[in-house]
Amino acid sequence: MIEQMLENLSFASLPVIAGTIICGVGLTGLMLWIIKRGRTHMQGSDQTIQLYQQIDLLQNERQQRDNEQQNGTISAKEYTNACHEIDKRLLALTLDMDQQQGERQSMLTPRIIMLSLLVPALSTFIYLCLGSPKSPDQPIAGRSAEIAAAKAGANKSQNEAAAALQKAISSTEQTPQNVEAWLLLAQAAGAVNDSETEIRALRTAIEITESEPSIVAMLAEALSRAADGQITVPARALIKAVLEANPYEPRAMFLAGLAKFQDGDNKSAIRLWQNLLAKSHPDAPWISTVRDNIKSAAEAGNIPLDPSDNLQPTGPDAMALAGAAAMTKDEQNEMIAGMVQRLHDRLVEEPNDTDGWMRLARAYNVLGQAENALDALANGAKFTPDNLDLKLALLEQILNMGTTRTEIERAKLVLAKGEKIAPNNPQVLFFKGHLAQLSGETERAREAWKKLQDILNPESEAAKALKVEIGKLPKPKN
Repeated sequence: MIEQMLENLSFASLPVIAGTIICGVGLTGLMLWIIKRGRTHMQGSDQTIQLYQQIDLLQNERQQRDNEQQNGTISAKEYTNACHEIDKRLLALTLDMDQQQGERQSMLTPRIIMLSLLVPALSTFIYLCLGSPKSPDQPIAGRSAEIAAAKAGANKSQNEAAAALQKAISSTEQTPQNVEAWLLLAQAAGAVNDSETEIRALRTAIEITESEPSIVAMLAEALSRAADGQITVPARALIKAVLEANPYEPRAMFLAGLAKFQDGDNKSAIRLWQNLLAKSHPDAPWISTVRDNIKSAAEAGNIPLDPSDNLQPTGPDAMALAGAAAMTKDEQNEMIAGMVQRLHDRLVEEPNDTDGWMRLARAYNVLGQAENALDALANGAKFTPDNLDLKLALLEQILNMGTTRTEIERAKLVLAKGEKIAPNNPQVLFFKGHLAQLSGETERAREAWKKLQDILNPESEAAKALKVEIGKLPKPKN
């Protein structure tokens, strides 16, 4: 480094270095003068006057709402909502006022001046250490071809996306009942971030297909994407409807796990995503994303993971999967069945392995053997009677298989055992209300969900979704 500095300090380079220092100090001084001048002109500006006027208007509006509430012209709920909105706007104006007052303060303090002078000094030091005066320059004129190529590539991509969107719009106009045309329009609109058109196209496709679950799941994803990735209450309602129609719809399973993750329920998110992995083909495009999400949820919740849980939960390791690629379909099925059987045989010898029973159940679900999955969870719950996770997984498996009277009664027996372990567990309370709702016990469902509502963070999406479900319950008869 010292040799590099000495080389750069050669006689030939001194004029360049000196000129750089002079320009840096001059630009710093000019910058500070402009800032000072701008701050001086801001004092007593029209912005401050406008802020005071807006604050006065909001205060008058608040007084009007108070008068209307006293006169009974608006309901208590309308009054509360109006006041809340006015308070938010007042707070925003207050913050703007504080910001302007802070900007009026002089920035030419000794510390700011020293830090500003430090910029050119530090830049010169870095140049002496790393710079190379002998290196040829790269003038902008000499790079015009490179810049033009980059712009052409960007313009081509934009033009292609716009052309695809226009073509998709034209296709829907020519064949308005063609669901494929509307799906292509949604895809093209999504490519140019036109959320409104994407959502409209998907809603039309849903109407044409009479609520095809996969398209409903696409709409839930689009709504969430439009909300900056947040799984909103409308999206949650769609996800729930999809999973009721098809419990193994991959997009809905992923979004359900993401909703749990956003609610801070990392354990449930991991379980949902592991179920998705178990039901997915090893080459599915979402595999890596789901695995990364499982790791993130485990880190956020400080939850230990079995090494196999971030791989394909059904069992085969990387070498087995690589070998399976060359097998026929029957050979692959035979290999998987053998691995599942070995896991089953080991659990017979070691029945206290809770995670093993969970993995065995997921494997059976992948093979389409729901009854065997149910038996695996039932055996696990029998051998580990104090494990709540197995009880909840068994309860979920029963309800996924159907909601007939027999299945509901069986689920209630499992729930009763879960209540003895953790009566105030959020999932226990949710299932308690859900089963009561399925049984027509409205007040029992309301009681359980109200209790759950008291536990949840009122601002969380889960609490908002639960409030909607409570609102759907029939009102008690007088």
